Amino acid sequence: MEPELVTIKTLSTIIDTPEKTIRDWVYKSRKNPKAGAIPFYKIGASIKFSPKEIREWFGQFRIHVAEL
Repeated sequence: MEPELVTIKTLSTIIDTPEKTIRDWVYKSRKNPKAGAIPFYKIGASIKFSPKEIREWFGQFRIHVAEL
């Protein structure tokens, strides 16, 4: 069963992306929340992510290639 919320460290492992990159995405999302912002939750001093919401967020960047 997948956890509801995960830390940056765990998300980094799940999506095979450096923690610094995820922190950059969060920083950019806080500066400009409308421009494809990464979905996250601020709980006290912690930042948490829903793996389900992250999968949906990644889906908006999917490129569909037409078959030739």
